Amino acid sequence: MEEKKYSWLGTISAPQEFPMEIYSGSIIADDFTYNFDSIWGTQNTGWGNDGGTMSVSTTQMEIPHALEFTWYSLVEGKFYTGKWKLDKEKIVKLFEEGLVDQDTHKKTTYDAFVVGLAPKGRVVLWIKGTGNQKEVGVFQAHDTIIKEEKAYDNARYMFKEGFADRMLNDPSYKTFKPEVREKIQQHGYPSEDIYDVYREKYNWKPEVILTEGGKWIDFGFNNYNGEQENLFGESLNNNHYQKRAVPKFCGFYWMDKEKNRYAIWIDSFDEKEIFDVFGKLGKEENIDFVIKVNADNTEANLFLKTKNQELPVTKAKIRLSGKIG
Repeated sequence: MEEKKYSWLGTISAPQEFPMEIYSGSIIADDFTYNFDSIWGTQNTGWGNDGGTMSVSTTQMEIPHALEFTWYSLVEGKFYTGKWKLDKEKIVKLFEEGLVDQDTHKKTTYDAFVVGLAPKGRVVLWIKGTGNQKEVGVFQAHDTIIKEEKAYDNARYMFKEGFADRMLNDPSYKTFKPEVREKIQQHGYPSEDIYDVYREKYNWKPEVILTEGGKWIDFGFNNYNGEQENLFGESLNNNHYQKRAVPKFCGFYWMDKEKNRYAIWIDSFDEKEIFDVFGKLGKEENIDFVIKVNADNTEANLFLKTKNQELPVTKAKIRLSGKIG
């Protein structure tokens, strides 16, 4: 039986504080190869955040079975390389299960592969679709040496004396956003091991407490490990405990009993606080991630609770909208 084909593209993710310079790479299917080279340049859009994509003439491809990548880690001053077999069966199953688009209410599926490059040669592969992103592979590259005379012409700029130093330290190159540069200058680069911590999971689910007559419409969230979910309709009604990484951002809409719509966005958590709170509750407990809206829909409190404990989250930046429409 002929294998089903899908429309997908590739993109790259790298931490804001750890820029990666792309040398070469490929996402490989039997009938198609999506290639990366130095034209992609410096990548540091943020862990799990996708960068740009390169359009291709092929519109339907088989699911890939292999990934290979070579890149230069500017902060570490070394090249990494590797080639890995993908769990094609797992990826095919996810593509076949697909997604429901909240706006159109129609079934769709994933349409991009996001290649994450982190310090110490860590590699993560996600698949991305409307409102969702799932981790489908974690790999380890090894460091390598590439000589300038062996490099292809368009990549030789990486070997020029002082290249990494200029990219990292000269503000005119705009490698870092101003707030990221300021944070690095004040506190140094984060631990290279933090990307392992980000992948640790807890058994949690979101819960929203509204005033009488209120109706919870949806709940979208991104996690520190780069995964993303969007719960609405059936998925919200069937909301249950799942092994998930610690949330990094979340937001939701609701209606009061008069059918007025409101929204909340938690744009950022204090990273130390949110990891400490999850850590205190532990990985064996069922954890409710609770947002309680006050009586006049103008404020909200956030706390985590288990059967025996309840811990407040006080440093998150919470924004509430007024009535929408």
